[in-house]
Amino acid sequence: MRVLVIFLVMLLFLPLASAAQLTFVGDESLKELPGSGTPDDPYLLGNLFINASNDTAILIKNTSLFLLIKNVSIVGENKRPGIILENTKNVRIENIRIVRCSYGIKIINSENITVANSTFKGNLYCYWKSKFAGDADCKGGAIFADYSRNLHIINNTFVPHSYLFSNIYGVYLVMVKNSTIYGNRFVSSVKCFPSAAFGGYCKGAAVYLDRSSGTEIIRNTIYLPSSGGMEYAAEVYGMYIFGINNSIYLNDFYGKEVPYTPEGAIGFYYVFPQVGNKNTFHSPRVVYKFANVTFEGFLGNYWDSYRGSDENGDGVIDQPFKVDKYPLILPSENYEVLGLVKEELNTTTSSTQVSSPLNTSSPSAPSPQEEENLTYVSLLVVIGLVLIVLWRRK
Repeated sequence: MRVLVIFLVMLLFLPLASAAQLTFVGDESLKELPGSGTPDDPYLLGNLFINASNDTAILIKNTSLFLLIKNVSIVGENKRPGIILENTKNVRIENIRIVRCSYGIKIINSENITVANSTFKGNLYCYWKSKFAGDADCKGGAIFADYSRNLHIINNTFVPHSYLFSNIYGVYLVMVKNSTIYGNRFVSSVKCFPSAAFGGYCKGAAVYLDRSSGTEIIRNTIYLPSSGGMEYAAEVYGMYIFGINNSIYLNDFYGKEVPYTPEGAIGFYYVFPQVGNKNTFHSPRVVYKFANVTFEGFLGNYWDSYRGSDENGDGVIDQPFKVDKYPLILPSENYEVLGLVKEELNTTTSSTQVSSPLNTSSPSAPSPQEEENLTYVSLLVVIGLVLIVLWRRK
C-alpha cells in the first residue's frame, strides 16, 4: 500500500518537473527526445514547468529537423528570455504559457516557425538609465523575431500579468519576410515608466513591423489601453507598420485613438500612418456574406471609434478611414469570406468567378490556459483525496 501511495505522490508532482535550462544545439542533440524528426513524427519536448528567473528556459540552435514544443509553462522574473530559437527551421510551439520573461520567444535567423494556441503574460524587461535622473527604459516583449522568414503566429493570447508587467510588444518583427499573424488577441501592450524629462512616458505596440515585408495580418483583435488618467507622453500603437507589401485586413481595433498632444496627454494610435501605397489595408476582392446577404468587394478593418454610413448595406463604410479605404461597419466576425474573385478577360466580355475560399473564417478558439489550469487543479484535488483515503486504510 505504501508503494502505491509513493507512486501517486510521484504522479502528482511529475508534471511540475523543471530544469534550469534545456539546450539543444544541432540536429544530433534532438535525438535524445522522443520522435523521429519528421513532419508526421516530430521530436517532442513537452509537459514541463521551467523556471526562467536566472537563465533562458529553452535554447534551440542550428537545427533543421522537425521539433514540437508543447504543453510547457515558463515563468521568469523579467530578466531572461523564455525560449530562444537561433538558426533553426521547422519548429512548432503550441499550448505553452510564458509569464514574465524579458522576451517570451526570441527568434533569430530562423524559418518555418509556428507559434499557436499559447498565452503570453507580462513579458518585458526594464533598466534605469540613471539612478539620479529617474529615467527608465523598457524593452522586450512576447514574440520577437529578426532576420527570419515564414513565421506563423496563430490564435495566441497576449495579456498583462499585472498593471506593472504587460507585454510591452506583442509581436515585434525586424527584417522578417513572408509571415502570418492570424487570429490573435492583444490586450494592453503598453508600458509606462518614469522619466525626468517628461514626468512619465509610455510606449508599446500589439504588432510592430520594422522593415518587414510580405506579412499577412488577419483576424486579430487589438484592445488599445485606456489612459487611466495618467498625464504621460506616449508612443503606443495598435500596429506599427514600417515595411512594404504587407496586408492588413479583417482585424478589430477597440478603444479610442488619442493622438499625442504637446500638453502631455497620452497618445494611443490605431496604426502608424503610412504615406503612399506600400502596404494594403484591405483584402483582395472577395465574395463574402454579411447579414445573410452575399456581396462582392473589398474588406478592410473594424475601427471601434470610427462611425460612418453604409448606404447599400454591404457592411463597408462608404467613407475611408485614414489608411483603410474599406472600413467595416461591424467587427470582422460578422463577415464570412466565401472565396476570392477571379476575373477572366476575353476578347468581348469579362466574367467573374469565385475561386477557392480564403483562409479568413473566424479561427477556432484556442484552449484557454486558465481552463487547462483548472483541469490540472481538479486532477490534483482528486489525487490528493485518493492519497488520504489510501493512507488511512494502510
